[in-house]
Amino acid sequence: MRVTAQWMTLRVRRYRFDRNPLRRRSDRLETVGVLVALALFLLSVWPAAVAGRLVHEGGLYSERTGPGIRQPTTATLVRDAPGSGSIGETRAVAQWVTPAGRLTSERVAAPAGAKAGTPVIVWLDGQGEVTRPPTCRAETLAGAITMGVLVMAGSAAVLITGVRGFRRLLDRSRQAAWETSWVRACDR
Repeated sequence: MRVTAQWMTLRVRRYRFDRNPLRRRSDRLETVGVLVALALFLLSVWPAAVAGRLVHEGGLYSERTGPGIRQPTTATLVRDAPGSGSIGETRAVAQWVTPAGRLTSERVAAPAGAKAGTPVIVWLDGQGEVTRPPTCRAETLAGAITMGVLVMAGSAAVLITGVRGFRRLLDRSRQAAWETSWVRACDR
């Protein structure tokens, strides 16, 4: 905690406006650049919130799609699923009757080691083809939060790169001014 406080104190001292006669014009420009970058970062909260909300709304739509678009059907395993005694899921052949009344069999996700005759849930689209199950609320929230964080991290990365580049330019001009002053001092 103490190290963090010292780091913050040094940064505030470095980038504050004061009447110190040793502060050069380039130091003040650097302070303005850091403050502009901080303001732009704070403004990036709005696009991050919008992006997160769009992802959340898409996830809610995916959660709500049910009968007619996506519906669950109970399928029965035709053969034992591979991975006896294993934990997790594997793919195994199962069969079921589609909403149109047609008997279908296909490889679907099943518990590892499940025996033939075990019922499994299969999600079908409007044409009776196997599809992904709808997303759950936790996936929707995780996707929205992740998108917001990614937008904020991206804006932070761009702004940090910009501040570093601006500072490098200022350092070059400071170095050139110092070199010129040094040459003048040595010529006297």
